[in-house]
Formats: sequence, structure tokens, C-alpha cells
Amino acid sequence: MKALVIVPYDHVGDKPLIPPNDRLKVKSKWICYSLVAFFSTFLSSDTYGQIIQDVGGIAATVHAKTTFKDMPSNEEGTETKFQLNTYDAWLPLPPVAIGKTTVFSNFNYRLMDFNYENTAEQPDQIHRIQELKSVIIVRHPITEKWSVLTIAMPTFATESRKNISMKDLTIDGILGVSKRFGRHSNLEVGFGVHLMYSFGEFLVTPGISVDYRSVNNKWLAQFYWPRLNVLYAVNPKTQVGLAGSIDWTRFNLKNYQSVNNKEVDYGQFSSIHIGLQVHQQLVKGIKLQVQGGVGLWNSYEQFDNNQKTVNKFSIPTMPYAKVTLSYRLDKK
Repeated sequence: MKALVIVPYDHVGDKPLIPPNDRLKVKSKWICYSLVAFFSTFLSSDTYGQIIQDVGGIAATVHAKTTFKDMPSNEEGTETKFQLNTYDAWLPLPPVAIGKTTVFSNFNYRLMDFNYENTAEQPDQIHRIQELKSVIIVRHPITEKWSVLTIAMPTFATESRKNISMKDLTIDGILGVSKRFGRHSNLEVGFGVHLMYSFGEFLVTPGISVDYRSVNNKWLAQFYWPRLNVLYAVNPKTQVGLAGSIDWTRFNLKNYQSVNNKEVDYGQFSSIHIGLQVHQQLVKGIKLQVQGGVGLWNSYEQFDNNQKTVNKFSIPTMPYAKVTLSYRLDKK
């Protein structure tokens, strides 16, 4: 991973999309996954950030119709056509202060709905993926510029044909520090250690995050590995800019039998979204966000209990449109 410290900001993401063929590549792939999980929570807009904090809201993302290029079909020469719609909602809990220590927490729900067109059901098709996540952030200031952050993120994710159980649980744990720079404290850099437990394996990885706000509040920018956002304030209520994210969802498929009669332990759907965005303040604190762009290098991958790829189905480029309504805290 290249830790580029440049301008740039954004839910759930990621990594080299080429499946590993040996144990060394498996470990490299897992490291990338863990970095993604770290950066998607550490100083992110859905948790704690110097510049922007969307503490509650709803979002809907609609993708254009596309196909699984190499998934077996019931008709020779045809492809499995589908349209993906994603729905997100997140709700905060009241922050708790214990001396100088503050505890933030929220609940996040995501539904990924795959609508198939004129295609008989196949064993390898995804129908609906449900993800329930809780983010708990403990922040303690050390000095005026330095703070300690601890983040816990338990997540349940499952395909709709499976009942939710403890086997669907993955856990992220983060311990890090952040420092603000400049006379106006408008640049914040964070770094730390991330511990992830997912489908029988522990991973420990490092991470870095950068938050920037221009002194005149015209430019807002965030960079943390799978998120890239650049926003320019056209006026006090309107912002325009770029958005980028690497979105991925991992879900349990324990004892699922694939079409090639191999047992599958878990699956992952991933996509890299790049687009333009407009943020409009409707009333104080309430933001309407509209985003449009394309989803690149899309993939649905199935793994066995040794973290090795069983099947991988590629997906063509997907144009998308996203609408978000949120309550936002703008840190001045």
C-alpha cells in the first residue's frame, strides 16, 4: 500500500482483487483486507473525524444492470443478469463523557439486494446480503494536540438464505493516536494498530489517516485508505467535489455447497466506486448528498475455511447513483 498524504475523503471496504494461489499471497491478501477495515473506521465520517461527522442518516445506491461474466447459467451462451441496489441506515447513541474520556457509538445497517432478470436461480447467486455493525469509539485527549483513540467494531453479515448466528460475527479492534498540526489545528494525522478476527484468523496491521481543512473553510479533504473525498464550498450551504471508496462486504456461507461441489466458508462482494458529488444543506445539520459515478473492478469471491479462493466471478463496470440524507456535525 502506498501511504500518500494528499488532499482527499467519503459505508463498509479494498484490496488487490486477484485471488492468491499460495499461502504467501493469502497472507498478503489478508493484510490488505485488514488495512481496509482499519482505514474505513479510523477517523472516518461515520465515526470520529476532525472535519465531518455524519452521526445519523439513510442512503440508497442504485447500480445499472450488469452480469456475472463467468457464473454458470441455466442456458448455454447466456449470462446471469442482475441489478444491485444497496440501502444503508445508521443511528447514533448519545455520547458518554467520563472525565476527559468520551465514548461515541452508533449502529449501522446495510442491505445489498441483487435483482435478477430472466434467469433461473443458480446455487452460486447472491440474493440479499444483510450487514449489522456497531461502531464504538473511545477518545481520550492526552494534550491539546494529541489524543488516544480506541475503536471496536463487531459486525454480523450473512446471505439472506442463512440464519444469523455467532458464526457470522467478525470483530475489528483498533488502538491509535492522532495529532493536530498548524496554528489553526486544521491538519490531523492519525496512526495506530488494528487487530481483526475474521473467519478463524487473526491479523495485526498498521494504518494511517489524514484530515485537512483550509483556514477559510473552502476546502475539506480526507484521505484514509479506502476513502477519498475532496469537497469545495461553493457557498455556505453547498459543496461539490470528488468521491472515491473501495467498498466490500464479507459474509458467512458456512457449509454452503458451490456448483463445483466444493464447500464454501465465506464470500465477499467488492467494488471500487469513483464519482462526483454534491452536498446541499437543507436545514441546519441536515444534509442532502447526491453522488454519481462508476463501480470498477467489481468481484464476487467465495473462500474455503483456509482462506483460499473456491470461485471468483467478475462483474463489468457498473454506473451508479447514490442519494444520502444525513445529520452532520461540521467541525469548525
